[in-house]
Amino acid sequence: MKFSVLCVRGHGARLGQLSSIGHQGCKILDTPMCMLYTRGGSAPYLGLDMLQRMENIPPVAHITLSHLSDHYEAVQAFKEGVAKFTALKDHLVFISLHDPAVEVYSGFNEKSGIAIWGKGGKTKIDVDLFMKIQEALLPDWYQALSDGDTSKDTSKKRAGKSVQRTLTFLDQIIERHSQSERLKNSALFGVIEGGYSEKDREHSAKETSARPVSGFIIEGFHNMGPKSEQFCISDVSGVIQKTLDYLPEDKPRLMHGVWPPDQVLEAVELGIDIFDSSYPCSDLCMYFDDLAPISPHCTCYTCHKKFTRAYINHLLNTSEILAGVLLMIHNFHHYFQFFRSIHSALEENKLEELKRVIQQQKSSAISKDALLS
Repeated sequence: MKFSVLCVRGHGARLGQLSSIGHQGCKILDTPMCMLYTRGGSAPYLGLDMLQRMENIPPVAHITLSHLSDHYEAVQAFKEGVAKFTALKDHLVFISLHDPAVEVYSGFNEKSGIAIWGKGGKTKIDVDLFMKIQEALLPDWYQALSDGDTSKDTSKKRAGKSVQRTLTFLDQIIERHSQSERLKNSALFGVIEGGYSEKDREHSAKETSARPVSGFIIEGFHNMGPKSEQFCISDVSGVIQKTLDYLPEDKPRLMHGVWPPDQVLEAVELGIDIFDSSYPCSDLCMYFDDLAPISPHCTCYTCHKKFTRAYINHLLNTSEILAGVLLMIHNFHHYFQFFRSIHSALEENKLEELKRVIQQQKSSAISKDALLS
């Protein structure tokens, strides 16, 4: 994997390109970018035929171990990797540990491995099982095993332990990765841990960047799920900035669980390149029961076919699955278009203008919610 920074705007916003990626080395990806959020390799509510009709679908499918750790043997028997297994052969595949849309239970990680939570409950993943799963899935790039069970209330001792465990896992994975014939075309991303501790983040960044990884994942600020909505980049901007100062410029940075658009823009300004797209799929009632008008100028399938707000509200009230389908199409359409707007704003050096537009939309939505309540 190769990463090139084309230009830097402001204090750190990067316009870049990823190339020579995994099993489809001919593809070139523009950053900042988001990935296609999936659950077990399928976009929530959307069949493959509907997904193919949509515009601006990200070329990278984001698949998590929490959805596949119980079923990897089926992919292993298939022998051709999870991309073909899930009919996403035209997509690149990134494998992370946890589903960003689901809260991760705290207190279950150990020195020998971490806890993954799926529909079947808890699965302990050690390095041996982790590498066996990766060799079965054949990702284009994947997140190293890490202990990200830290938050704002985590003690300094626990933050330091998360860093040390993660580095130990990384060393073992690098050794196994270098010996694996099946993973020779897969890129490995190291994980920067340390909670809210600036000192531990610095140590994690220095040590991880000294190892042969293709990119970095910044995590350990929260436990994913709906509470990600309350996470403010501004609360940790200083910690993130000092962390990024120790990372090389020629490798991409990824961050999970940055949900609202204004927070995404703050992260982009700091120098984050890649994001997940679990935000449009969150189960928060404020999104699925919102009766605000769907834009008459929207070109998504839901709006183009003139599905009305009243009809969608009826589908929601009667628990019809079509409600999720129509809303997911609309939400994905706007979220993916948002990232195109970010890229255009960076190209034209108009990021501040985009920030003002997003802030106005946020203020308008808050005012509308206040009136409705």
